[in-house]
Amino acid sequence: MSFIYTQSDLQSRINARVQGKIGILISAQEMMNGAVRELKSKVDLRSAIRKATLSPNLYNGIFDYTCPADLQADKIIDIPAQAIRADGEWQLTPAEEFDRQNGKIPGLIAIDTFNGTRVLKLASQVNSNSIIVAELDSTTSGGGTWAVFGDATNLARDDADYIKGNGALKWDISSAGGTTAGIVNAAVNTVDLTDYLGGTSSFFVWTKINSTTNITNYILRFGTDSSNYYSKTVTAQADGTAFAAGWNLLRFDISSLTETGSVTDTTLNYFAIYMTKAAGKISETDYKFDWLVLKKGVIHNTRYYSKYGWQSSAAAYKENSTVATDLVVADTDEFELIVKQGIINAKKEIGYPENEIVSEENKLNADILLYAQNNPSQAKIHGYNYYDY
Repeated sequence: MSFIYTQSDLQSRINARVQGKIGILISAQEMMNGAVRELKSKVDLRSAIRKATLSPNLYNGIFDYTCPADLQADKIIDIPAQAIRADGEWQLTPAEEFDRQNGKIPGLIAIDTFNGTRVLKLASQVNSNSIIVAELDSTTSGGGTWAVFGDATNLARDDADYIKGNGALKWDISSAGGTTAGIVNAAVNTVDLTDYLGGTSSFFVWTKINSTTNITNYILRFGTDSSNYYSKTVTAQADGTAFAAGWNLLRFDISSLTETGSVTDTTLNYFAIYMTKAAGKISETDYKFDWLVLKKGVIHNTRYYSKYGWQSSAAAYKENSTVATDLVVADTDEFELIVKQGIINAKKEIGYPENEIVSEENKLNADILLYAQNNPSQAKIHGYNYYDY
């Protein structure tokens, strides 16, 4: 559906109902932006439904995903597969309960909000093939022997603070002043990459960060040996959020790889995981890696209600309108509701009699109720399980 009503159209309709007094408002544009936001807070408009590709692809055992930037509140509708669906009905639950279940109940969705960041959490039973390269719970995990890389030092097993298995590999940053630090193993049990080529597969690994200061990125090298390998660089966590102190899940997609030498895809034995850092990042402790795994993802979409109520003339979604040619994200009946909300807001600012404004509000509420009856919200309703049985 192409939207047809512009900011200019909305202003003209409102101005006609306030007897041409819209010019005395502090900002007619902000009044209209406020009208769109307020109306969208009262009713879920069908035109606000968006479908976007889930990032990353959906994986069994991977729980954190990129939350759409324009998601309105927690109004998720569905996580449908682009092809064959493996998950049934999804259930929206609080982030606390999602974490407590720890993936034991498939089909759970949560929106985790913290520090001004939002993460989409999904527990899926989708069939995503995987290979555990190394659980990284000892220096011999996965075959061969893990050793320090770059400025890493004091590599050892940590059985007190880990994500999976029985431990993690911990290491410190030395005082050498180099620009890399991590771990490497040139004799890992052979991994065949053949079935994981094609764009939906990724390596995942957990890393514990003591301080994010002066960390530029993380790099994974995987290949035949130290002279023949692919490399992939990431600058954020798997869910798209910035690196943070504590445990971070890294995702290295099997796409757009940089190849050094010539890699034999069927016999991967060499793996190195390390950070790129400033030379001044020295003499720090308590860095870790845990659970290096290769997974094949399944392409899914996210269906949700968007809080963006406008589009530019180039069809880019916007939260607030800035020019007269911006389009209101609304069908005809929805546009009429926004007009009525705008009239109420304008009359309040101008100073119309209260009884007149109340009458307008009553009419709008009746129209919203009728619209909602004809267009029930598709958003998931929060469910709670107070006890585990």
